[in-house]
Amino acid sequence: MDMTDRAIELIIIEPSYNTAEEYVSSLRNAGMAIHPTRVDGMAEIGNLLESSSPDLILCSADLERTEFEKCLDLCVRSHPGSSVIVLYQEQAPEVLLQALRSGARDVVSKNDPEHLQLVVKREFGDLLVRLELEQLKQQLVESESRCSALIDNSRDAIAYIHEGMHVRANSVYLEMFGYQDQEDLLGMPILDMIATEDLSRFKKSLRSVESGQGELEIMCKKGDGKTFKAVLEFSPSAVDGEPCTEIIIRDRSSDEQLERKLQMASDYDSQTGLLNKPFFMRQLENEFAEHKRTGESLAIMYMAIDDFQKIRGDIGIAASDSLLQELSKILSGVVSPGNVLSRFGDHSFCLLSDTIDSAKQLAENVHRAVKEHIFQSTNSLVEPRCNIGIAGLSETIPGCQEFVNIAYQACRAARSDETNGTYVHEEHQPAQAAGNPEASESSELIQDALENDRFKLAYQPIVSLDGESREIYSVLTRLIDANGEELLPDHFMAIASRGDCMTAIDRWAIDHALDELGSQRAEGRKVVFFISLSSQTIQDKSFLLWLCDCLREKNIKGSWLTFQMKEADLRAHLTEAKVLIEGLKMVNCKIAMDQYGLMPKSATLMKHLPVDFIKFDSSLVDGIAGNQEMQEKLTAMNTEIKGRDIRTIIVGVEDANSLAILWTVGVNYIQGYFLQEPSETIDFEFTGTHFS
Repeated sequence: MDMTDRAIELIIIEPSYNTAEEYVSSLRNAGMAIHPTRVDGMAEIGNLLESSSPDLILCSADLERTEFEKCLDLCVRSHPGSSVIVLYQEQAPEVLLQALRSGARDVVSKNDPEHLQLVVKREFGDLLVRLELEQLKQQLVESESRCSALIDNSRDAIAYIHEGMHVRANSVYLEMFGYQDQEDLLGMPILDMIATEDLSRFKKSLRSVESGQGELEIMCKKGDGKTFKAVLEFSPSAVDGEPCTEIIIRDRSSDEQLERKLQMASDYDSQTGLLNKPFFMRQLENEFAEHKRTGESLAIMYMAIDDFQKIRGDIGIAASDSLLQELSKILSGVVSPGNVLSRFGDHSFCLLSDTIDSAKQLAENVHRAVKEHIFQSTNSLVEPRCNIGIAGLSETIPGCQEFVNIAYQACRAARSDETNGTYVHEEHQPAQAAGNPEASESSELIQDALENDRFKLAYQPIVSLDGESREIYSVLTRLIDANGEELLPDHFMAIASRGDCMTAIDRWAIDHALDELGSQRAEGRKVVFFISLSSQTIQDKSFLLWLCDCLREKNIKGSWLTFQMKEADLRAHLTEAKVLIEGLKMVNCKIAMDQYGLMPKSATLMKHLPVDFIKFDSSLVDGIAGNQEMQEKLTAMNTEIKGRDIRTIIVGVEDANSLAILWTVGVNYIQGYFLQEPSETIDFEFTGTHFS
């Protein structure tokens, strides 16, 4: 401790006031803080010693010898922790030696002030060390007391071993080995409590404890001879100052409970109690591998609630969550114990079945049970319909994700009235073609349109609510059939995806859109295009190079383009999407995430991808004017996204009531038929549109 941290409480026994002042001045000049008290001799020292606690005592030897000896004896006896320093002018050596024998710490000549300074510094430093040592001793006693209490009350079994014998053990240890009292255990060799087959391993571990901690799983033996498995932790310790070994046998019950809870959280959906998607996919991977090895049959049944977003909008979030829970109970009651049933998405479920036939029978049972059950919300009855897609595993399916996708497409196909809610994917027929006998003709129509340039583009304005001056359009693709009729994407995109035509369609749309963009920019208009990219294009490694060639040949700047990709496609191909987005950013293109907000943990995906725009799914706006819960949800989502410096777009704006709500929500842009339906011409009057 620095001596300047506190003042020295000093008593000076000196008949000369001037001499005492010289002591004080000398010590202060040496940088020491002094609180001095002077007394003349024996007459005053008694009362002062009783009422004070000095650090040091300077006692003059130039008193009458008897008085000096009495003063010195009183100082040493009254305050044995205080250092007594004898000061002398002229004294016989025998007197000074006797003072040291009586307890004085040192003798110093009154004519040597530097010696006095050094001695006082030394003695005060020693005093501080002694005080600190006393504090540490007290803390050690308190720590040992608390440690002893912790050992006695621990749920773990704890014992201390000295030279192979027990010297202490807590009650849990005694109970574990079948002893009632500690006296029964003290002095007992630890080797008597180890099973014979593990003795050599235990001895080796015990010998190695000196080098550090260790752990050993062995068979222990109770007092009655019964054995049990235990994990012993060794560490060096001490009891009453004697070195020993501490042995702890942990109470693993809480760990096992926590492990079970974590496993439940990892494998089960908290809302419905069903197995979750990650568990289902792990199980599917195992079954898929087994099928590849043995050729045994396997089927997936994919179930989804039809028009669930509309149901949620009608009855509210809480009631729709209750509906999901009721449906989960129905499904659990219908399926066989051997089937793996999981909640796969927000309102979809997946089930693994041994055969397509058993899946078909199960689908009938599900439809019947759902139809017979009464789903009741607060104000009305709800009659949900389940769409069920069934797919059997075949040698042509390359992986688990593709297997699930086929079942999903079959589920989508089951929405047709002709399927009665269930569609079974056949190997020779794409699932999307269900209920559409002209599916093969549609595929041929797409190929013919690509070869004969019978696609066309339409443009729908995206209007800023913040007064932005750019003219922004979303580019849409249309197909013209043999009769000259225009087909919307819903009629041909699914088949195009199944037939691997989407990359070609995307490139056709981009090529023609760049031509139009170049023309508009040549006229001096600040036109910007939003162009969609399909899942196939996201995976196309040659696309980025092809796009760069197009931009260079047509003299188009990347900053004039925003490429939008569906959230579901980005999730399914996250690695490829990151590479593509990085490349698009390098040529200054902007990125939009489309159909955002329906999938679980949408915000998590947003954190992984550097997007510039978020386009909310149109279902989030459907009926929003009369849905307070949806308004609050959309506002919260919009606030979070804009907090990440990402601009937001609402699509599907169909009426003025929705527009008024979106204005309060705070989105940046809107798109929909209320503004303008898609048109072949770029003629929307942005400058005359005001919504404030």
